[in-house]
Amino acid sequence: MKDQILKGYVDDFRDSFELDDIDDSTVFEHFVNYCITSKQYPREFDYDAPHVGGSDDIGLDGAAFIVNGNIVKTPEEIDFLVRKNGYLDVSSLFIQTKKSSKFKGDQIGTLIFGIKSFFDEKPSIPENDSIANLRLIKDEIYKNSISLQQAPTLNLYFATTGEWKEPAQITGRVSRELRDLEQKRLFSNIEFVYYDAEKLKQAYREINRKIIKEIEFSNHVALPKIEGVRQAFIGSVPVKEYVSLITDSDNELQKYLFDDNVRDFQGRNKVNREITNTICNPKSQAALSVLNNGITIIAKKVELIGKTMKLTDFQVVNGCQSSHVIFYNRSRLQNETHIVLKIIETADYEFATKVVKATNWQTEVTDEAFESLSPFHKDLEEYYRAEAKTIPKPIYYERRSKQYDTSPSIKVGQVVSLAIQINAYVAAQLGQPQSTHRYYGELLNSNRTRMFKAGDKLEPYYVSALILKRIEIGFKNRTLDHKYKPFKYHLLYLAYQFLQKKKELSKTYGYEDMIKEISDFDNSKKIYLAGIDAIKNCSKSSRLSKHDAARSKAFTDMLREELQRQLPKKHVTKASSGRARSTRR
Repeated sequence: MKDQILKGYVDDFRDSFELDDIDDSTVFEHFVNYCITSKQYPREFDYDAPHVGGSDDIGLDGAAFIVNGNIVKTPEEIDFLVRKNGYLDVSSLFIQTKKSSKFKGDQIGTLIFGIKSFFDEKPSIPENDSIANLRLIKDEIYKNSISLQQAPTLNLYFATTGEWKEPAQITGRVSRELRDLEQKRLFSNIEFVYYDAEKLKQAYREINRKIIKEIEFSNHVALPKIEGVRQAFIGSVPVKEYVSLITDSDNELQKYLFDDNVRDFQGRNKVNREITNTICNPKSQAALSVLNNGITIIAKKVELIGKTMKLTDFQVVNGCQSSHVIFYNRSRLQNETHIVLKIIETADYEFATKVVKATNWQTEVTDEAFESLSPFHKDLEEYYRAEAKTIPKPIYYERRSKQYDTSPSIKVGQVVSLAIQINAYVAAQLGQPQSTHRYYGELLNSNRTRMFKAGDKLEPYYVSALILKRIEIGFKNRTLDHKYKPFKYHLLYLAYQFLQKKKELSKTYGYEDMIKEISDFDNSKKIYLAGIDAIKNCSKSSRLSKHDAARSKAFTDMLREELQRQLPKKHVTKASSGRARSTRR
């Protein structure tokens, strides 16, 4: 790679996600997928979730459907989102990456041909398992077309390490090829975006750096002293000025500014249609500052310089819906229109949590949005931190989105989000590994009486997540056969059941011994390899595809029977003594 700065960013990405054992070309594909997908989906996702490269990849290296603000991994999720939201808001991303420094027309042509084939009723070229699963998702989306707010958007990306100079022979060919896709009448908008070295570097900087922006905020008053708050202001700003605050260098909405808002953008629901109608009517738009509840921003640092306010590392914690509607209707905004803005400077997480709850409580919010704010999760976070002092490569529970981003010693693979914790517990403790493809909020709601209850032991939650993170290490370093990665939650279930049986059969083997054993991957890999063998044996007899088997309760039942044949029946040899410190609740 000639561009040393870009190489440095790729190396930083490799280090953050601990991809030392993956070849350079594949790491670069993951890097590009991460940069492009994060711009559209700023929340946490598996770095390799969009990756579809390999044989029969129809010319793609990355792809994703983002539906109602969620990266959809299975067709079953579409039905759930229709039932949950009553509508579908769909955008699709398709990415081709080349490590070379040139943009070649034939390579771009291959990408577009693959997309044409993908959106045909039947494929013209072979498709691997990942593409076949995306096709099932696509078919399910269009089967529910009556629930679509508008036709899905189609976003195509071609990335190289070179410099994009808009050669006419390529742009002309792309324009001609895209007309064939437009004639399918399947999309509300089709966009083809070229990513060169500069655009990739800019995207990675925006995703990872602290957000520092300035806004003219002359019409404000300082609020009285508040415990937990360094300073706070309330006032109004020209709505066009607010739009500039939430817009990135590509003139797109900075979606990562809304990570701490408890709700994603809800699309064209009743409230958002009313906001749109207010903006579209010049007379009512003039009254926006009194008709709208306003925007609340929490910042780590606020500096007032004359009429300008400089905000560092800030989040919009209330006003996500208004912000999106305002941004999408920015061409209609009048210079004299204002919106109410509240800015709070605090580094106190507990106070910030109170603000989030208070400013969002007046409207209907899903249960999972507030789940991690409960006292139970604070206890769980502290338990993780206590255990982090006792094991190598510790893991950390992330109650607040991206709370460990400023800790360079903590890698992405060491962080356990609420969604990961729910999936791990449901798979290991509740014995439902086949259910983890479902949206985590649905999993939480359907198991509400069985998890995160006051008085629950913390160890099972921690152990479930620790095993999962060790399994992910095994897939990363190829100690575990990567083709079984779709079964990682089944592998978690098998490993936990084996350790739990060991605990039941021994009077001295407890959770501390369990943690000690699995904290060292090399020490416990025999358990995972045995689990892979069990999955392999059941796969041969199930006759299901990997994706179907991973979602099948019948397959889980087969594994359960296989597990019973493998579990020890006799008393286990006395285990090594655990740590003296008790971390039980």
